[in-house]
Amino acid sequence: MKKSILFLFLLTIGVSLLQAQSAKGQFKGGVRAGLTTSQVSGDDLAGFHKMGATAGLFANVALNDNDNLKLQMGLDFTMKGSHSHTPKNHVSYDSYVLNLGYLEVPILLQWRFAHLTIRSIHDFWFEFGPMIGVNLYARERNASGPILFRLPFRRMEFSACAGLSYMFNEHHGLNFRFSNSFIPVRIPDWAVNQRIMKQFNTVLSLCYMYQF
Repeated sequence: MKKSILFLFLLTIGVSLLQAQSAKGQFKGGVRAGLTTSQVSGDDLAGFHKMGATAGLFANVALNDNDNLKLQMGLDFTMKGSHSHTPKNHVSYDSYVLNLGYLEVPILLQWRFAHLTIRSIHDFWFEFGPMIGVNLYARERNASGPILFRLPFRRMEFSACAGLSYMFNEHHGLNFRFSNSFIPVRIPDWAVNQRIMKQFNTVLSLCYMYQF
């Protein structure tokens, strides 16, 4: 409960910052949606074999007169998790799937490092910053079915994020992001499994963006 209150408090602070800056710079918003591929570092299942999706809203505001530095805040739903890799046409009795769903708030500083005006405007942006997430669900299963007795996942997630965006024009663009949690995603039980302390979410995403 306390962590949920902290999440809402930070969300309110972020919105207030954007509103305060909107009086100084140009304020814009938009939507983004795309695909994710993810893994849980430290679960002995190397590779980005878990496919998923992400979608959300964002708002940004220019921080200088040149419009090449922005502060952006978003609200995204993102699928994460882990999946054992089984070659095609191969039956495995060690199959494992972990499905995670998060509601995330990325707070990103964006910098335009290239601006081309050949026939039309093409912008390239670099972004980085923290992301705060709330775990909405966590489901594990193996070849025998759902895993009922497992160590719980943390309610809150704190991640670092970096990305690149390519804007075809003022409204349409593509966004690639890499994010990695910097606290373990599960609550450890030293008497059961100490390796839980080494499990972190790692996610790659590619999204289409529309900016109003």
